[in-house]
Amino acid sequence: MNNNRISALEIRREAHRAFRKDIKGNISLNVIPILLRFLAVYFGTKIYTTWMANLNVNLADPSQASQRLSEISASMANDPSSASDFMLTLTPETSVAVYAFMFFFIMICVGVSYTLIDKLRNPDYQVNALKGSLQAFSGRYFFPLLFITALFGLFLEAGLMLYIIPGIWFLMIFSQAFFIFKDDVADQNKWTLRMAFSSFSRSSVLMRGYKWAYFSLCLEFFFWEILNALTHELLSIWLQPYEQLTMAIFYQKVLENNRKK
Repeated sequence: MNNNRISALEIRREAHRAFRKDIKGNISLNVIPILLRFLAVYFGTKIYTTWMANLNVNLADPSQASQRLSEISASMANDPSSASDFMLTLTPETSVAVYAFMFFFIMICVGVSYTLIDKLRNPDYQVNALKGSLQAFSGRYFFPLLFITALFGLFLEAGLMLYIIPGIWFLMIFSQAFFIFKDDVADQNKWTLRMAFSSFSRSSVLMRGYKWAYFSLCLEFFFWEILNALTHELLSIWLQPYEQLTMAIFYQKVLENNRKK
C-alpha cells in the first residue's frame, strides 16, 4: 500500500512554480516542439481542405457546405456501406510522412523531458536548449527509443481499438517507460533492447497507486488542448512547456515516493 500519495493539484502547483521561475528557459527548450505543432496545424488544414474538396464541399460557401454535408450524412444513414466512400484516405507517401512527423515530435518531446529531469535533480545543471531537445537522437538513446515508441504506439492503438478504455489504461500504466529507460541507461551506462522492453513492466509497477493522479493531469491537458485548438495552437507557447514540466515533475515525485516505501 502506498502511504506517500501525491495529488494532481500538488503536481500542477509545482509545475506552475517551475515554469514561472524560468519562463524564458522553459519556452526556449520547447521551441522545436512548439514550431512542430504549428506545422502540424498548417499541413493538417491542407489535408482537411483537400478532403473536403474531394467530397465537393465548398468551405468558402457555408450554405453549400452545409447542404453537401447533409447529403453525405443522409447517404451514409441510408447505406452504411457507403461510409467508406467519404472517409479520409491518405496516399502511402502522405501516411509515411505523417508517421515520420509523429515519431520526430515524440522524440523531441522525450529529449525535452530528459533535460527537465536532469534540471529538476540538479538545479545547477546548465541547459543547452538545442542540444537538450535533440538528445533522444544520440547514439545513447536513439535505437531503443525507436523500439519503445513503436511498442508504445502498438499498445495504444490496440487498446483504443478495444473501445477506448483499454487504450487509456495502457497509456496510464506504460506512461513512465521513457523516463525509466533514461534512468536505467544512466545507472548501467549502456542500453539493451531488453532494458527497453522491461521499462514497460517496470512502468506498470511504478504507477501502482498513482493512476488517478496521472489521469487527472491528462484530463486537464485534454481540455487545455481543446482550447488550444481554438487558438490555432497559439496557446502552445505556454501549454507545451507546462505539459512537459508537469510530466517530468510527476515522474520525479512518484520515483521519490516509491523510494520512501
